[in-house]
Amino acid sequence: MKIYQIYVPDLNVYVKYKVLEPEEVDQFVSQITAKTEKDKRRKILQYVIFNLKTDISAALGMMTRSNAERCIEALYTGCVMLNPGLDIDYWVAIAYASVPLEPEVELDKNFNEIKNIISRYKDKSLIKNNKQKQIKKISKQKFHFLEHHLKNNIIGQDEAIKEVCEALLRSQADMNDGNRPLGVFLLSGASGVGKTHLAKTLHEYLFSLDTPMVRIDCGEYQQKHEGAKLIGSPPGYIGHDDGGQLVNQIQKNPNSVILIDEVEKAHPDIWNTFLTIFDEGLVTDAKGNKVDFKGTIIFLTTNLGNDKTVDHLIGTGTGFNKNVHYTNSTTILPPKHIVEKHTMDAIRKYFKPEMINRLDKIIVFNHLSRQDCEKIAELEMRIVLNKLIKKGFSAKYNSNVIDALIDKGIDSVKGARGLAQIRRDQIETELSRIIVQNTLPKGTIFNIDYNEDKFSFNLIKPSKKIKTVK
Repeated sequence: MKIYQIYVPDLNVYVKYKVLEPEEVDQFVSQITAKTEKDKRRKILQYVIFNLKTDISAALGMMTRSNAERCIEALYTGCVMLNPGLDIDYWVAIAYASVPLEPEVELDKNFNEIKNIISRYKDKSLIKNNKQKQIKKISKQKFHFLEHHLKNNIIGQDEAIKEVCEALLRSQADMNDGNRPLGVFLLSGASGVGKTHLAKTLHEYLFSLDTPMVRIDCGEYQQKHEGAKLIGSPPGYIGHDDGGQLVNQIQKNPNSVILIDEVEKAHPDIWNTFLTIFDEGLVTDAKGNKVDFKGTIIFLTTNLGNDKTVDHLIGTGTGFNKNVHYTNSTTILPPKHIVEKHTMDAIRKYFKPEMINRLDKIIVFNHLSRQDCEKIAELEMRIVLNKLIKKGFSAKYNSNVIDALIDKGIDSVKGARGLAQIRRDQIETELSRIIVQNTLPKGTIFNIDYNEDKFSFNLIKPSKKIKTVK
């Protein structure tokens, strides 16, 4: 047995792995008694990582749950890569997930050996079409944690999360419609309740940050002719050789999350381009090439109907005086049936029936309750803590800070979008000023409080140990 050390920046520690001899691996695997996959993984982590209970447990305890789960997944990957016999199926999946498959690549001797090994485990047709199968072949462990991960990061929107997870469940079991995208969802509701955040979080979980999420800002497509930017200009027009913004990205990354943001800003004729995509999963670009969208998850977001809901909340008058003043705010939550009625009436008025019928689901997002706001404020403070931890500092805060963030940054009209701005402007800016203007030792703790209408910051510097000479 050998000890192999790897420095992990996110944990700020060296992870000490045991590299076991083959007979040691066989002996350990034969002795594992685990009822669930999670229990088996926990035992492998405890056995292989030498300093799991000391350095690493302490570092994980200072991270958010989602970041800690990602680190644990990475730690387990390291255990299996160094000791393949512990979980051979998982090792094969991660070891060969990113092997280049293009025929024009010049293959050296080592790659040919790897290719021969892969062929023992997978059908050649699956290897050839690996890019088209990426979403369907996410590991079972990752899929089982998907709903849990989304609920930890998107607060108060369990219905939306359930619908998305069920769409992916059908794709995992090959029970979805093979000639359509994996899911087409219209996310509607107030501003700042998590519609865009859901798409971003799902993309980050499935594909990490290696490939950018495909995002279409409908504010750039307000004129009828601008629809050509999606699939490319016709032959003879300027930019024909450049292709379209949408099809170019899907050709590079056929398995992607596509976010079509603020649909009410786009020209209505642009949706004719998407009818074929939503129905058949294919579109022909300006060059005559067929572009496949069957491996994509498509989210459309809208605020349609929200103006009437806001007017219902804050009562801004009638007739010519009936305007929505977003400087007004309220903490009153509108009834769910009122929100759904206003939203569906506006959607039916804006979209044609053939467009609505091609959507898998229209999901009306909930307004945020006080309990939801507290959880979101905690997530924002976790962002601050993670940034400080990377610099060798830490922080403490009390309930006054959470209440202040909610009062300043969240209400039923503007949603939670203003909370991040309060975090940056009033907390992170002051922390940055203190760090830049002072020489702070590693281990300094920032004690954050809120009183007299402002945030206060007290420093707790680590005490130096004095060595006594006898």
